[in-house]
Amino acid sequence: GHYQGKEIIAEFPDERILAISETPWFRDLANFKASGVIPQDYSDQQKKLFRDSRDYFWDDPFLFKVGQDGVIRRCVADVEICSIMWHCHNSPCGGHHSGARAAAKILQSGFFWPTLFQDCIE
Repeated sequence: GHYQGKEIIAEFPDERILAISETPWFRDLANFKASGVIPQDYSDQQKKLFRDSRDYFWDDPFLFKVGQDGVIRRCVADVEICSIMWHCHNSPCGGHHSGARAAAKILQSGFFWPTLFQDCIE
């Protein structure tokens, strides 16, 4: 065949580009949803947050949140936020929207992060 005798390269020079160096805001929640274990060193308030996390679910490798409107949205890490906002603003359907309209567009696109509305206003 076409690939016969060709060397398979297991390392990619750009592999580090996709590595996330920052810890996502939802790390502890995702670990809880994936394992069902709350760290023992957490305060009662932190433990309550996890018990009240019924609107979230883990589907490897992503954490999702079910919104009050019933729509499932992927929780995104901080490193993705600028790109999502840029695409929302610069896509063919994008434009100079108000903060609330930009936030609604991002939610309609299936993304969520806790400071979404604040980030769109700023």
